[in-house]
Amino acid sequence: MFKKKAKNIGIQNEEVQNEEAQLDVLRDEEPESVKPPKKKLPGWAIIPILAALAVVIWGITKLGPSDSAGSTISAVTVEKGDVKQTYNTSGTVESERTKVFYSPVNAPIAKCNAKTGTAVKAGDMLVTFDVTNLERDNEQSKLNELSTKYANQDAVEQSNRAAASAAQAREQAANTEAGLRNRISEKQSQINQLEQAAAAATEDAAKNAAKTAELQQKMQDNLNAQSTCKAEKENADRELANLDAQAPDYEQKSRELVEKAAQATNDISTLEQEYRAMEQELSKVGASDASGIMQELSAARQELDSLNSSLSELQGSSGTAADTGLTSGQQSNMQVSENLAELTTLTTEELLNKGKEGIKAEFDGIIANVQAVEGSSAVQGGELFTLVSSKDVYVSLEVPSGDFDNLIAGSTAEVKIGKKTYKGKLDSVDRIALPNEKGNPVIKAKVHITNPDEDVYIGVGAKVSINVAEAKNVLSLPIEVVNTEAAGDFVYVIREGTVKKQPVELGVVSSSRAEVRSGLKEGDEVAADTGGSITEGMKATAVKEQ
Repeated sequence: MFKKKAKNIGIQNEEVQNEEAQLDVLRDEEPESVKPPKKKLPGWAIIPILAALAVVIWGITKLGPSDSAGSTISAVTVEKGDVKQTYNTSGTVESERTKVFYSPVNAPIAKCNAKTGTAVKAGDMLVTFDVTNLERDNEQSKLNELSTKYANQDAVEQSNRAAASAAQAREQAANTEAGLRNRISEKQSQINQLEQAAAAATEDAAKNAAKTAELQQKMQDNLNAQSTCKAEKENADRELANLDAQAPDYEQKSRELVEKAAQATNDISTLEQEYRAMEQELSKVGASDASGIMQELSAARQELDSLNSSLSELQGSSGTAADTGLTSGQQSNMQVSENLAELTTLTTEELLNKGKEGIKAEFDGIIANVQAVEGSSAVQGGELFTLVSSKDVYVSLEVPSGDFDNLIAGSTAEVKIGKKTYKGKLDSVDRIALPNEKGNPVIKAKVHITNPDEDVYIGVGAKVSINVAEAKNVLSLPIEVVNTEAAGDFVYVIREGTVKKQPVELGVVSSSRAEVRSGLKEGDEVAADTGGSITEGMKATAVKEQ
């Protein structure tokens, strides 16, 4: 400041001298008659004036700053505090719980409340069915059950009547026996013909089954060959994409890989054509069905058994009371038929109950991938919609492989979705880095959101801040005052008015501060200017940075 004042005084003196010089010029231009006579100061008067000027200049110099005091440097103080190291990345919000709902019945969809992207609560009715056909089927099953029971009852009654009639018509036993023998002979002939037909049909069925099995095996072998060719093509494409263009044999290898991929493509096309041809051939293979003949043969054998039984009864019925006329096999068959009818009724009744229940949400979530269409017919086992949980959610991460040391399972995290921030925990980290769509190796990880709410949207982007490390109540200083060289980290400290270079060992480092494990103590003053103007050994006065 004093130097500036001295400079200003010098400027003012110079201006005064200039004005005096201008006055001298004006005086020189005045007529000789006007100019006053020139007078010179005596020697005794000049010496005191010069001495006074010297004293003033010396005082100004003493009042100004001295170069020996050094420079003024902004500094920060080493102090204790908390340092938290975080790793920032981003990912996609996904659900940990997903369930696909299928139709339990064959019935028209009366109402579908499942809309893609809609949030629902556990117990919400999402799909209702029109159970008209199910009610009809259930009623029909009940009627069939009754019909079977009445038919069996009628068979018993008819058998009893036949036995009574046989007792009353003994005189006609001979004619009846002859008639029975004729019918048995005819029935045996019919059975022989049916057995031959059944054997032929069985042989045809075996041949068709063998042909079908052979074609199916060839088709499976074809699919396996297609998979092999596709794998070869993918490997060739991958190797071609990863070839080093600067390699000396790049042209030869790339040409070989292109030819290999082209050959694999041609092989795939040929195999696909062969597969379609085999499909057509398979569709032409007939399916010989011997079931009808076998049913007719079974019925004929039962009739033959019945005729033989009737003949035996007729031969031994003279003088004895007629029984029910039913064999034990017939009685067992009647019981089985009644049981089957009851099971059918139970099945249709269960389906009716499921149709009436409809489809409800099993947990809180968001509807996705809706296949159900209101008014259309649902097929039993057909997909209706997908429900993803909105409470069990996580953020899927793809982290560059070089940052894997920041991923420590169990670390806490903050997740920002839109304008809201949630708590999170790093649940899992893959132990292998795989190429992403751009070919860069990445490690996949999952951050579970511990406090989701209704503002969490599935499939949206999220910003994640993972707490990698934390040190509490430790010495720290701003990260920007730390310098780095080949030997390690160091800072410039100001001690007793002199700048000194001080090596430091850092611990946890955040985006703004660094933990100091050794090299400094609390209260040390560290130069904040790292622009290169500070050198070790220079004189300096620390001024605390505001």
